[in-house]
Amino acid sequence: MKTRLFSVAVLTVVLASGSVGQSTTQMVKKPVPQGPVVTLPLSTGTAINASLVGTLDSDKNKPGDTVSAIVNESVVYQRCVLLPKGSRIMGHVVRTGADGEATSALFVEFDRVVLTNGQEAVLNAGIQALAPVSAAPTIPSRQKYEENRIEGDAGIISGYSPSAGLVVPSTYTLPRTPRTTVQDSSAQKVEGGLDRKGMFTPDSKGAFSEPSLRVFTPVSEGSHGTVLVGNRTSIHLLNGTHLLIVIQPPAASPDVR
Repeated sequence: MKTRLFSVAVLTVVLASGSVGQSTTQMVKKPVPQGPVVTLPLSTGTAINASLVGTLDSDKNKPGDTVSAIVNESVVYQRCVLLPKGSRIMGHVVRTGADGEATSALFVEFDRVVLTNGQEAVLNAGIQALAPVSAAPTIPSRQKYEENRIEGDAGIISGYSPSAGLVVPSTYTLPRTPRTTVQDSSAQKVEGGLDRKGMFTPDSKGAFSEPSLRVFTPVSEGSHGTVLVGNRTSIHLLNGTHLLIVIQPPAASPDVR
């Protein structure tokens, strides 16, 4: 009788152990739910100071290659952090091209951001201004620049003057006169300013300290990314290049170019 009771007890323990093991296995294999991709409440024209991660080269990069940048300064609205510092803006190379040996082009666009908590958000953005890591500041501070801008004297600030560079907005049309040529666009200077910390003013446009480079970044409906055009055989941006990334209108279709 005792032997029978002992056997039943052992069988009960074995079954219980199997049940616990099965339950534990199920808990381990249960997939962790992923948070949905969200859209940040960033309005068109919002400017983001960031730094390029890695290099970009019109000769070496191919369509589809990843492009990323680290956000250097949080984007804040009414004390609410919409985009934390340290987030990574992700994108890709769309196309590269060249016109003989005279010019080269690089088309890139940003379509998402990985926040500091690991969550992803969708966006549509392009590069509005850029400057090499070694670029000299063109303004002493953004605060001083803003004060001078409000006073209508943003171009003359404590002896600072904008570095040579070019910017041709996508909406820019050369005047239709007999003497006007494409070369007239070279007279355009960069807009805005770069401070001592490597941060751009929100209205900055163009390639600072890069006189051979032009920046096309439309913000009209259906716009995608940025086209960089250089007067050299290749465009090469080094790791850490200062970028001012601007939010473009929501992309109606990722295939529209």
